[in-house]
Amino acid sequence: MKYKGYEAVIRYSDEDETFIGEVVNTRDILVFDGNDIAEITDSFHAVVDEYLQGCEDEGKAPEKPFSGQFVMRVKPELHRELFIKAKESGKSLNAFVSEQLDRIAHTS
Repeated sequence: MKYKGYEAVIRYSDEDETFIGEVVNTRDILVFDGNDIAEITDSFHAVVDEYLQGCEDEGKAPEKPFSGQFVMRVKPELHRELFIKAKESGKSLNAFVSEQLDRIAHTS
């Protein structure tokens, strides 16, 4: 589920017979629940809206969803090898590394 840039994962609890959700693309802990799709969706929207309003009321910046950017340091030799592989594949270094990371992240 996605709402206002925040993303949540939902699981079903047999014990409670309810759906439990957690916002996953922020370091702040945001959890919610519901008994059906409509309720869990409303609960997700409410927890995000309440979080944003609470941050505004406290005068603090809300934890932003991940931007998709991060700095990574590697050995110069690896940097060169990756650059060459990217050129050989006709891609920019950024596109090549992003493609490789995506492949690794989606391999089980």
